[in-house]
Amino acid sequence: MDLSSIQFEHTTPELGESFTTHSIRAYTTTPNPVTGRDVETTLGTMLWSGRHGIRNIGVGEQHQRQGVATAMWEEGHRMAAENARVPQPKHSKERTKAGDAWARSVGGRLPRKVTFTASFGQERPA
Repeated sequence: MDLSSIQFEHTTPELGESFTTHSIRAYTTTPNPVTGRDVETTLGTMLWSGRHGIRNIGVGEQHQRQGVATAMWEEGHRMAAENARVPQPKHSKERTKAGDAWARSVGGRLPRKVTFTASFGQERPA
């Protein structure tokens, strides 16, 4: 994948809002050959907060291992450097095995990992 074609959509909470989750959506646009209109394809999303670090990062299966998550990580750091209200993304202590491997590959401080395995729909331990 040509990473230079990735575009980003940012969501940053307004001052005074009670939630503090920041998000990035990575996507590409390609023209529809029939209509000529641009069609967006979401590649992945990243949610993070200053207190909890990355809450979720996901990349569509067909786009994994192509640098999309790393591009979102770097974009989050760029945003934080330009806007004092945006916290630097940091790694969460709750990581899957794949998330742990990715976190090691991009660097940064890795908090001690909390082991959490649950099936979809199960509650997180308190």
